[in-house]
Amino acid sequence: MGNFLATPITEKDTGGGEGNGLSFGLSTMQGWRTGMEDAHVALINPEGLPPGCSLFAVFDGHGGHLAADLAAERITEHLSTVMKSDVFPGGKAEGADPDKIGKAMRDAFMNLDQNIRDTFEKNYGSDQSGCTAITALVTPTHIIVANSGDSRSVMAKDGRTVEMSFDHKPINAGERTRIQNAGGLVRSNRVNGDLAVSRALGDFSYKARADLPAEQQQVSAEPDIEVQKIDKTEEFLVLACDGIWDVMSNDELCAYIRQLMNNGEADLKLIAEEILDNCLRAGSRDNMSVVIVKFPGAKLGQGGGVAKIREERARLEKAEQEASGEFGDNDETGVAGALPASKSS
Repeated sequence: MGNFLATPITEKDTGGGEGNGLSFGLSTMQGWRTGMEDAHVALINPEGLPPGCSLFAVFDGHGGHLAADLAAERITEHLSTVMKSDVFPGGKAEGADPDKIGKAMRDAFMNLDQNIRDTFEKNYGSDQSGCTAITALVTPTHIIVANSGDSRSVMAKDGRTVEMSFDHKPINAGERTRIQNAGGLVRSNRVNGDLAVSRALGDFSYKARADLPAEQQQVSAEPDIEVQKIDKTEEFLVLACDGIWDVMSNDELCAYIRQLMNNGEADLKLIAEEILDNCLRAGSRDNMSVVIVKFPGAKLGQGGGVAKIREERARLEKAEQEASGEFGDNDETGVAGALPASKSS
C-alpha cells in the first residue's frame, strides 16, 4: 500500500520536564507510515496563562501534516487570547471556575480552526489536511480536557482508569445526525465514505455549508470538555493518538504504565518509549505519539525498570535467533521479544 513503508522508521522524538508539582515524558515515532503527521505540545507555565498552569496536547494529522503542525504551533496563543480576567480572576490560576476554563478551551478550538482555514486559503490553497486534537490544561485544582476526534486521554486515579475523553466517530448517533443534517452521509463507518473521524481541525472540504454554523458542519472542530477535580489520588494522565489506542485499551495502557512504575522506573521518557515499542510489536501501523503526566500520587516500586526489561528482551531475542539457527525455520519455541509487562493484570 502506498501509505506504508517496507520497514518501519523506529527513531523516536523524546522529551520530558517537570514543574508545578508534575513531571512529564513524551515520545513520538513515525512507524510504518510514509510520513510523520503527528504533533504535540507539553508546556509547564505556558506563556499567556497564569503561573501554575500546565498544557499538554497531541494532534494526529491526516491527509498531510500541516493542520497538525499549525495547531501545535498556535494552540497556546489561542488559549491565552480567550482566557482573560473573567476566566482567571486577578490573573491567578487558583480559584478559577473550571467550567469557564472549559468554555474558553472550546472557543479556542473554534478560533484555531478558523485561523487554520484562513492560513490555508492565504498560503496553501490546495491543502486538505486535518487533525484530531486532545488537549489537557492542568491547574492547581482541576484537570480540564478538550477533545475533538479520536485521539484520547485517560487518567490513572486511585488504582482505577478514568476516561477523560470520548472518541468522535461517524457511527455515533449524534455525530451521524449532524453529518446527515449537513448534507453528508455515513458509509463504511466514515464521513462520505472517506474520513474516519467526525470532529477535527482542518478538513475544510467537510465544512463547506455557508448557511450552517461551524459546529453544525459535516465535520466540526467543536470539542467535548471533561473536567476532573484534583483530590490527590491522581497517579498519571495520558494523552495519545489512535496509533496507541488501536492496539491497547484504556485499562491495558494504564496497567502497563503502572507496572513499569512498580518495577522501579521513574523516567517517564523511557516509559513513553517503551509504550511505542510495545505498540509497534503489537501491530500498530500508524504514527504514534504519547504524553504521560505524573502527579504526586503516583507510587514507584523497586526493580530494574525499563533498562532491565530491555536487557531481558535482548536476551530472549538472542535465544530465539540461536534456537532458530539450531533447529531451523520450523522451530516455534521463540518468544519474539514479548514483554510480559504489556499485559494488564
